[in-house]
Amino acid sequence: MVRVPLQTGANLVHMTQRDDDLTALLRSRGMRVTSQRVLIYRALVERGGHLSAERVHEAVAPVLPGVSQQTVYSTLQLLADLGLARRVVAAGGSTRFETRLDEHHHLACERCGAVVDLDVDMAVEPALAAARASGFEPGFASLTVLGRCAGCAAAASQRAG
Repeated sequence: MVRVPLQTGANLVHMTQRDDDLTALLRSRGMRVTSQRVLIYRALVERGGHLSAERVHEAVAPVLPGVSQQTVYSTLQLLADLGLARRVVAAGGSTRFETRLDEHHHLACERCGAVVDLDVDMAVEPALAAARASGFEPGFASLTVLGRCAGCAAAASQRAG
C-alpha cells in the first residue's frame, strides 16, 4: 500500500475510505497505485469546488516535489475516466475538475473565471435524446450558464455608476 500523509480528525476516516476506494478501483483495472494518484485525488477532494489542473498542481507540489503539470493533468483525466471526478467546462473553454458526481449544473463567470454549482432541477434527457438521434454518444449533459458572477457584476455597476 502507498503511504502518504493523512489529515487528522474527522477527515482521516473520510479520506482513508476514499483512498481505499481509489486503490481498489485502480487495482481492479490492473493499474498501479501511486502516491501521485492518491495525493492528486486527495487534493481534489479536500479542496472541493471546481479546480483547474494548475490549482491541483499548486496543492500537491509541496508534498510531491518534482511532480509535473502533465502528471497532474493526466491523473485528473484518469480520475474522470474512472468516474471519481467530473470534468467541468468553464468560461473560455478551460477545464476544471470536481468530485461532486450527482446531476447538477454550473454558473461560470466570463470575467473572473469563477465556477459555482447551480442546484436546479432541470431535465437534460431531451438534450441527450437529441444527441443520440444525431448519432452522438453522450456521456452526460449539464447546463452551464455563462455571464458575470455577483462580485463582477457589482464591480461593473460601480464603475458604470
